[in-house]
Amino acid sequence: MSSYVGLAALAAALSSAASAQADIAAQATTAVSAAEVAEIVVTAQKRSESLQKVPLAITAITASELERSGIRDLQGVAATVPGLNLGEQLGVAKITLRGIGLESLQPGAEGSIAFHVDGIFISRSVAALASFYDIQQVEVLRGPQGTLYGRNATGGSINITTRGPTEELSGYASLTAGNYNQIVAEGAVGGAIIPDVLSARVAFQTQDHDGYGKNVVTGNEIDDLNSRAIRGSLRFTPNDRLTVDLKADYYRRSDHSGGYHYLGGGAFSAPGVPITPFGLTLFGGQAPSNRRDLANNVDPTNRVRFWGASGRISYELSDEIDLVSLTAYRKLKYQTLSDIDSTSAPIAPIYQAEQDRQFSQEFQITGNHDRLNWLVGLFYFNENDRGQLAIPFDNFAFFPPPTNYLTQGYWGGGFIKTKAMAVFGQATYKLSDVLRLTVGGRYSTEKKRALDQFLFDVATPFDASTPANLVLQPPAGTISQPGSERFNSFTPRIALDYQVTPDVLLYASWSKGFKSGTYSLGTLSPPVNPEKVSAFEGGMKSTLFDRRVRLNLAGFYYKYSDLQVGKVEDQSTVLENAATATIYGLEAELQVRPVERVRIDANAAWLHARFDEYVSRDLARPFGDGTTLINGNPAFNLAGNTLSQSPNFTFFAGAQYTLPTGAGDFTLRGEISYRDRSYLTAFNVPYLSQPSFAKLNAFLNWTSVGEKISGSLFVRNITNKTTVSSAYVSSGLFGFPINGYLEEPRTYGATIRYAF
Repeated sequence: MSSYVGLAALAAALSSAASAQADIAAQATTAVSAAEVAEIVVTAQKRSESLQKVPLAITAITASELERSGIRDLQGVAATVPGLNLGEQLGVAKITLRGIGLESLQPGAEGSIAFHVDGIFISRSVAALASFYDIQQVEVLRGPQGTLYGRNATGGSINITTRGPTEELSGYASLTAGNYNQIVAEGAVGGAIIPDVLSARVAFQTQDHDGYGKNVVTGNEIDDLNSRAIRGSLRFTPNDRLTVDLKADYYRRSDHSGGYHYLGGGAFSAPGVPITPFGLTLFGGQAPSNRRDLANNVDPTNRVRFWGASGRISYELSDEIDLVSLTAYRKLKYQTLSDIDSTSAPIAPIYQAEQDRQFSQEFQITGNHDRLNWLVGLFYFNENDRGQLAIPFDNFAFFPPPTNYLTQGYWGGGFIKTKAMAVFGQATYKLSDVLRLTVGGRYSTEKKRALDQFLFDVATPFDASTPANLVLQPPAGTISQPGSERFNSFTPRIALDYQVTPDVLLYASWSKGFKSGTYSLGTLSPPVNPEKVSAFEGGMKSTLFDRRVRLNLAGFYYKYSDLQVGKVEDQSTVLENAATATIYGLEAELQVRPVERVRIDANAAWLHARFDEYVSRDLARPFGDGTTLINGNPAFNLAGNTLSQSPNFTFFAGAQYTLPTGAGDFTLRGEISYRDRSYLTAFNVPYLSQPSFAKLNAFLNWTSVGEKISGSLFVRNITNKTTVSSAYVSSGLFGFPINGYLEEPRTYGATIRYAF
């Protein structure tokens, strides 16, 4: 509670400071000074409003901020958002926000952070790793968003808005070249086809770079990138009341990224007795001497393709009431290949594949009256997701000695068909000129029908002529278990905000979040229970000292029940319900324009994310903690452990200085990000963690007179830190190797851009 007392004291002090300088601000000229922090408009509550007037913890990253720091993906965004962490495993994004995120990589797994593009919910986490291009704004809503967003938003929501068509001819072209033979080309062009009636925009991006490491067995590069993307949009405005926006996009990636990196033995089969992976002992294989490299008998592959189309129809029923319809269809397919034993021995490749199609329809009616803003809506979602995880392996563990040929091994997969419906509403009423009350709620019902399929076959030879990552048909002998379950929930929200001065807002809220139960395909286990959270949040949003300072603070307290936690058991990742977890913390975001040419931006987050009750087995340490049992089996009492990917403290700061010249403006910018130790599993063992680290970036940006041409020289991760984004202990069948993924090494290069 002392943290909240400190927050309240700081808010009161800043409110007093704001009042003291209000008279000065009132006498200021109405012209916008170049030394002011710019106002940001967000759509977090599904209507356009100032960031500083929304009683939510939101980070908004504008197009200009993305460009100045060369941010093209969620990894770049993560450092600039308090409490946001991003990992990766087999090409799937593991997004964590305030300690809550994706815990399973089994086919059909879903995260707890909702991901939206142009208002459309994107179910599959693999799509979140696609690159950004022609982006208008990125908004990250922290905390449960159960009322307006609902599905899979117990931890928060990431909303990406792309640029739409304009009446005037406009666009840009840019080219980036860097080390590792990086080449990124992107551009867009748009304008009116029929003035004031029909306009269009087309944008594209290509990305290529060589590998950050190599497979020392084959000599080929790994962790390279080859992607292509295109998006088209049309805007039809036949009259002043009706607007129709149509968008379609396509993305494909095909390279040798996403392979497991060998991070050592480290696991213990008995107290104090380390296990060396069998690929290095029984098979006499090798492991790479450099973490960036692999020593695999096969090269990793990563193939992703998805496309989608959406339509947004907005109609003004009256001057105060609008009707909006959002319709979308999306299709995705991805295939990955890696080596789960992480050595050069031919023991166990791992194939993962998924095919998904989703349809969604949302209707919204919004009203804007004198003292009341309101929104009611209906949401429908239909998804058919089919996936598999296949691990053919040498059967030496069952029929020694090593045979040097693969058997069918493990195959797990099936399908999950989801139908979700929701009705929701929210209203904000002005109790007075400075006090507003917001009340909202959402009723969700979700039915999942699954076919869970499993095979463990150590006798039948694996047919390498039909690799498992290219087909989604189960092998002969597969055990199938059908299942069906319905999950219902009501998630309310209530918030109160007080406009202390025109530039200082205080707010407090209580809300609930819900993530439906689901199946872990390939495990033949019953569905986990829904994940639920009750959340309290309070904060302050302020713009101080003649709009030269923007300071936003937030404090939060969460109580989770039936938290869905993933862990490795044998060859698969199993979801199970932790009993309860408590999460609380403080966050701060700061922007300062002390003088016209200088800009400083920073954020910091302190997070306490702990299990209250959680007992689980760790097959890499089968003797448990010596006192805890589950069904008579040794286990660990994890109460008090930190949730995975939840560092206690994170910090980011950027500073820049702009020098005007006759050739244009030159801006020198530096950035530093710091992240405390992150445990990568709930067991909180040191060998499955990333120790604290700091990273440095530097930029020299230039904008020509007239602002049509711009350029940038950049260096990211200046000190070339090698950091782990996710890791786990693999199966005991292979000697418990530790597999993981690494963040990018030092990269540098130059960008030139022309806008019109």
